Amino acid sequence: MQISEEIKISDNGFVFNSRTGESFSLNPMGLEMIKMIAIDNGFDEIRESILEKYDVDELAFEKDFYEFLAMLKHHQLTQQGNPLDFV
Repeated sequence: MQISEEIKISDNGFVFNSRTGESFSLNPMGLEMIKMIAIDNGFDEIRESILEKYDVDELAFEKDFYEFLAMLKHHQLTQQGNPLDFV
């Protein structure tokens, strides 16, 4: 899964989709995950980074991560692909 080229991500968590004109705000964990996805980090790298930095257990992270991927796809923030690319 890749973040679409039309998506602009600011350092404070503001995400703008120039194709649709929609904008979104992410919390720090969401911002970190979308930036890692944008540079093609794999699931294991993202999981390790988040588990080190945030007080979240592995099962909760995995559930939230896949929900986050589904949200990115729903809002057309990703290029064609399957959220299960991270399995």
